[in-house]
Amino acid sequence: MERLKVKLLGELPELPPSPGAELVVYLLARPGWRDKEEIEPLVGDLAVALAAVKGGPYGAVLEEEDGRLRLNAASDVVDFWEDAYRDWEKTASRYGELAPGFKSGLPAFQKWLEEERQALLHALWGTAIGKAAAMLDQGAAEAAVALLRGVEDSYPYEPAAALDLADVYWRARRPADTARVIEAVLEKLPAELWPRARLNLAAALLRAGETERALEMLKALEVEGGPVGLWAAIHRGSHAVLAGDAETALRLATEAYEAAEKSSDGELAIAALMLKGEAFTRLGNPREAVHALGEALGIHEIMGRSFSPLTMALLAEAHAAWGYRDKARELAEKAFKDARRDHDPYAASRALWALAAATGEERYRELALAEARRAGHEPWQRFIEDYSNEGSNS
Repeated sequence: MERLKVKLLGELPELPPSPGAELVVYLLARPGWRDKEEIEPLVGDLAVALAAVKGGPYGAVLEEEDGRLRLNAASDVVDFWEDAYRDWEKTASRYGELAPGFKSGLPAFQKWLEEERQALLHALWGTAIGKAAAMLDQGAAEAAVALLRGVEDSYPYEPAAALDLADVYWRARRPADTARVIEAVLEKLPAELWPRARLNLAAALLRAGETERALEMLKALEVEGGPVGLWAAIHRGSHAVLAGDAETALRLATEAYEAAEKSSDGELAIAALMLKGEAFTRLGNPREAVHALGEALGIHEIMGRSFSPLTMALLAEAHAAWGYRDKARELAEKAFKDARRDHDPYAASRALWALAAATGEERYRELALAEARRAGHEPWQRFIEDYSNEGSNS
């Protein structure tokens, strides 16, 4: 006898009267044996539910044993979960809303059903995001972005997964898309995710060139305080140093570094020292810049991390400003090589800028501008363009 197969994704099969309908949907979405104690809070009177199921076509495959129940039938929900987070094409082909059009009069079951529908959507997005992230790791940013935009056109957002989507767009150097996605789901996020989401939104807006709005958001987050407030200060300082206000950048970096020391936050300490180093270089104090950036690399070692190409690029620029051009060139060349390995056009641009400072060859500045455009980093791109315009006018 051929095993009963039921499709629940994108289709609503014929169901027995409630609460039998709820019992069937639950058992098909949750394969294998399920404890009656697990089921009863969702379907209410389990005896009534069982009678409704036994009186219809599902009765032939309903099995009971030692306080447990199961429907000995195949379900497309099971097939979906077997592929989810592993195979994007199969996951996408199987996806559909769970029992579309079905609405239970039992509040507990309806709550479970909505949560299950969201879990399926989250898995769909998670599979797509995982595939796109793997593409980014291989340097295929355009293909990754095309995949994600296709998914956006076909499916609604799932708020928690949307934050992961925004992160992938950020990695793909698409800050405007990062901001767009976060704004689309911000009001639907749980309150505990708001501070981090608002920080990421402000950082994306800043990089996309929406400076006034971004700085207003960052200042508000600084006032609220906490770890997110400290990171907001880092982002604001990073903009300030490129906008010609190195004094503000140095102050913000110093305050963030002091907080990082107190909390033993290595990531924050590295970011603060990188900002300090860049600010010192702009202020004409390359010796202090070298010390700060060297300390940042030291924390990398303590944390068991390889040196970041961006930190090395900043250090190379500081060495060039201090007069150690051979050392600067060596560091900049390594930073550029590592940035290319990591598919990081922003770090590559900073390394090329440092090479220009180390060698005096203007062609590196032109290459740095091209990489800045690839990186989607509007403030850094503007910094290079302003420098070039000043050189042309002098």
